[in-house]
Amino acid sequence: MFSMDTNAGYAALHSLAAILAVSLIWRALWHLVWIPYTVARLFERQGIRGPPYRLGVGSLLEMRRMLVARRAGTPLDPGCHDYTTLAIPFFHKWTSDYGKTFLYWLGHVPAICSTDMELLKQVLNDKTDLFQKDYMNPSFEVIFGKGLLAANGEDWKRHHKVIHPIFKQENLKSVAAMAAEGTRKMIEQWCAQIDKSDCHQAEIDMRCYSEELSLGTIEQVIIGKRYKEAREVFVAGKELQKLALYAFSDPPIPGYRYLPTRRHLRSWKLDKLITTKATRFIEARIASGVYGDDLLGMMLKAHKSEVEVLSIEEIIGECKTIFATGYESGSTLLTWVMFLLSSYPQWQEKIREEVLRECPDVDITDDLGKLKLLNMFLLETLRLYSPVPFFARKAASDTILANIKVPKGTMITFPVVMLHRSKDIWGLDADEFNPMRFEKGVSRAAKHGHAFFTFSYGPRGCIGRNYTMIQVQTMMSMILRRFSFSLSSQYVHMPTNFITLVPRYGLPLIVRNQEDGQKVNI
Repeated sequence: MFSMDTNAGYAALHSLAAILAVSLIWRALWHLVWIPYTVARLFERQGIRGPPYRLGVGSLLEMRRMLVARRAGTPLDPGCHDYTTLAIPFFHKWTSDYGKTFLYWLGHVPAICSTDMELLKQVLNDKTDLFQKDYMNPSFEVIFGKGLLAANGEDWKRHHKVIHPIFKQENLKSVAAMAAEGTRKMIEQWCAQIDKSDCHQAEIDMRCYSEELSLGTIEQVIIGKRYKEAREVFVAGKELQKLALYAFSDPPIPGYRYLPTRRHLRSWKLDKLITTKATRFIEARIASGVYGDDLLGMMLKAHKSEVEVLSIEEIIGECKTIFATGYESGSTLLTWVMFLLSSYPQWQEKIREEVLRECPDVDITDDLGKLKLLNMFLLETLRLYSPVPFFARKAASDTILANIKVPKGTMITFPVVMLHRSKDIWGLDADEFNPMRFEKGVSRAAKHGHAFFTFSYGPRGCIGRNYTMIQVQTMMSMILRRFSFSLSSQYVHMPTNFITLVPRYGLPLIVRNQEDGQKVNI
């Protein structure tokens, strides 16, 4: 009797296991075969094609292959500003092969890439949350957290209500002061290096200095002051960003990011350190009852209000988001501004003269608005060297986009660096460096009023735009007052996409003191 019951039990387990196996195989076939086939057919009937879908991996292997091939290729001439074949070679090739709107695959997830202005405007002007923000790569959540960048719907409204006030114009004077403090220390370091040199100049890697300057500023924006434990958190955040970059080279295997590889273990350890220390900061402020006027303080005030706006977990996520976006955008812009000023010495001299004329005092906070040439130069830098080479939205439901039927879950990608070089939009000199195109403002610089996409636009446009501009304006006005600089012969021009656009081998510059008669105290 016992044996018969046991055999019956084994048979039932085997049947259950068989049912589960069939169910899993069916689901896998549904998501990895049937849905990609039907989506490809849907777009093909609308005249939209692209690279063929590969089972499970989509277009990822081909994208990776092209990136590796380009990075091992020949550097560009420093005077060449069209680096699309280096930073986003797949979008460049597929646009050439399939037209301005094409289909590609992020694993088994369908994605369309487009340079169609009408399609772009419809997505960015969306006020119904039909086109939601998405990281595209799940591994990026550890960098950016669950903050404003990826929040959607009501969650986005809650986060925006708390975060937006700190980036209002009246609150940004303190950003200029923070940026000036860090720049003053950097200038002292450069002066010391020049004084030690027999040739009255020094070679520095501007990319490293840009990162340190931006890190020091965003640290104070979030925490309010510098102290050892806070710096440990932000340094850990920098390392976490670099580790997450390697996620693009991971094999496209479902669940791979959860495997305990050496890199994943290090990332988890850093993330735990950041979360633990951030929680400690928050608890200490709550216990003291003194929240402060920095970003963390503003979020805590909202947290303790009658209607809780952000949870502690969301506050930590928001700190991650602001750190990652604020740090990267500031350091990237400063790096490329220094590159272009070194490449165009006539513009370096023009802007230096403007700074000395319009900002005669050391305290330049109230005079930044007078620096018209510098602002035009920054805008042209952002056009040619946008910190983010492309961005994406995800269709939250089936929709029609510029007469194209787009199924739910489709990623919609816009290659910013290609749009910023479109001769149809910017004119025949789109590939050339010309700050004067912004003489009459951003909206009149191109044939389309919303052709400048660096900070996106519409309801989900970047709220940190003014923060980044004021930070870099402050730094540049101080540097130009004290130094002249030029590209080192060691510089290799290979702009590369590592979360943001960076010079692959750094930015070595030769810096010199201004002539004695032109020196200005700092």
